[in-house]
Amino acid sequence: MNYGQNKFLPLNLGGITQNKSIMHISNFFIGLIFIVFSSTAYTQIDKNIDEIYKGFTDSPGAAVAIYEDGSVTFRKGYGIANMDHKIPIQSNTVFDTGSISKQFTAACIFLLEQQGKLSIDDPIQKFLPEMPQYNGEVVSIRNLINHTSGLRDYVEIMVYAGNSFNNIFTEEMGLDIMSRQMESNFTPGEKFMYNNGGYLLLAIIVRRASGISIGQFAAKHIFEPLGMKSTFILENPNRIIENSATGYTRLKKGDYEKLHYLNVAIGGDGQVYTTVEDLHKWDNNFYGPKVGGKALLEFFNEPGILNNGNVTNYSAGLFIEEYKGHKIVQHTGAWGGFVGGIFRLPDLKKTVVILSNNRFSAPHIKSYQIIDMLIPKAQSKIKIQDELKTYKLKKRLLRNYEGLFEVKGEPHRRLLTYLENDSLRVKQYWNKKDFVLVPTAKGRFFEKNEPYHKFYFDEINHILKIEERISSLETKRTIPFEPLVDLSKYEGEYYSKDVGSTYVIKSEETTLRVLRGEKEIYNLDQVSEHVFGQDLLGIQFSEFNGEMQYFLLQDRRVRNLKFIKLK
Repeated sequence: MNYGQNKFLPLNLGGITQNKSIMHISNFFIGLIFIVFSSTAYTQIDKNIDEIYKGFTDSPGAAVAIYEDGSVTFRKGYGIANMDHKIPIQSNTVFDTGSISKQFTAACIFLLEQQGKLSIDDPIQKFLPEMPQYNGEVVSIRNLINHTSGLRDYVEIMVYAGNSFNNIFTEEMGLDIMSRQMESNFTPGEKFMYNNGGYLLLAIIVRRASGISIGQFAAKHIFEPLGMKSTFILENPNRIIENSATGYTRLKKGDYEKLHYLNVAIGGDGQVYTTVEDLHKWDNNFYGPKVGGKALLEFFNEPGILNNGNVTNYSAGLFIEEYKGHKIVQHTGAWGGFVGGIFRLPDLKKTVVILSNNRFSAPHIKSYQIIDMLIPKAQSKIKIQDELKTYKLKKRLLRNYEGLFEVKGEPHRRLLTYLENDSLRVKQYWNKKDFVLVPTAKGRFFEKNEPYHKFYFDEINHILKIEERISSLETKRTIPFEPLVDLSKYEGEYYSKDVGSTYVIKSEETTLRVLRGEKEIYNLDQVSEHVFGQDLLGIQFSEFNGEMQYFLLQDRRVRNLKFIKLK
């Protein structure tokens, strides 16, 4: 376009040359259009988020915020912070963030390394001599940070023991549980397995390396320098917390009751209390670091590496993923009635934060609904089409992928792949889930409506590998099992020194009932000979001379937990 011939623009304004005047006026209108467009866009986003949270008015709810280019472009509270007094949630409401806390713990460890007080490659026994060394294998601080230590998780052990999270719980008690485990889950660095206990140990390392608690250290070196005035790590269960939310869970009848674990007042794996306003200051540190410098950002972007050279998607308290063509750095949290998440898109300089005091508010799903509003539509559409591009496979090829599979190391988890109406389907017996697989290439599939749940078959033996969001499952082919009619040989009392509890096994028709004291805690289905399971938990019995000797318990974060038969 020849601006000089545009009759709608003046040729001279107060001595300003024609070209400069045109340029200034053009920039003015471009800026005006941008402001109007941005205002319209964010007005629509306001409406969309209001629609997502329209059901949260007289119930526990959430604080939601969007940060963009260093500014807060949206912040709003939905629902009730305290149901006793009907106090509404606001942007300055303080929430327990659960496992979102882990990135702050990792940052504390990094700062201690900067100060020369430790190395992340130090063996943990340098600071934790109480911890056993299994089979002479070294667990490093780095292993704890990246969830590759192979240690058992104290939280799971507490659940098996029937310990209530409403009781007073200290660092010493957590260390006692971790240190009395007779075995580890796996060799350090062999695989990724999320572990709250590893981050509890990191908190103890911070105390022993610095001479002060992790709460004091984080306040001095992170929260105060960044001006996060409402943020702290709960280390005193009796602390008065201004503007605080109470955690809640929903009962079957739809009523709510409190679910707030104030007595677990320890740092490391959780217990960072904060607001969506304060988290904006932490988010800005990832673009212009006041704390830790550029080296801290490099630390947060260095994913874990396994012994075989494979790279995990976890780095220093943060998951590093891709969504619709964009990198997402995120972590969620769930503790008591609190759930939430922080989702950063660094290439767009946009972040979504949700902090909720309603256990059933599904912040992970809602976060991605909001993220979809922030991603440029053209880019998003192209990437989705590329990711979900389907591939037509002939029926005779699909038959190669049929079969019964068992997850290695978790024999209670079996799944069947089968052909129905020219589509390959999966039936997961452990959670009774049945769904269609969509092919993307030869031997490569994803679950319909869940594109990040992927299924790969090798082309030699057609063995299945499953990729989930935070884990990979190796499988092997197996054969069907005819359930036993009489299960009485499994009955008896079984004791675990690691847990400190006795379980009573009783048979009832084709299932086993597991009791702790008088309380039934599991009802297990038969999976195969000597193997029983319920969802992700399974037990495998060992028999000798016709008598059961013990069983091994497997769960999401525990392997081979032994219960020896007493009688």
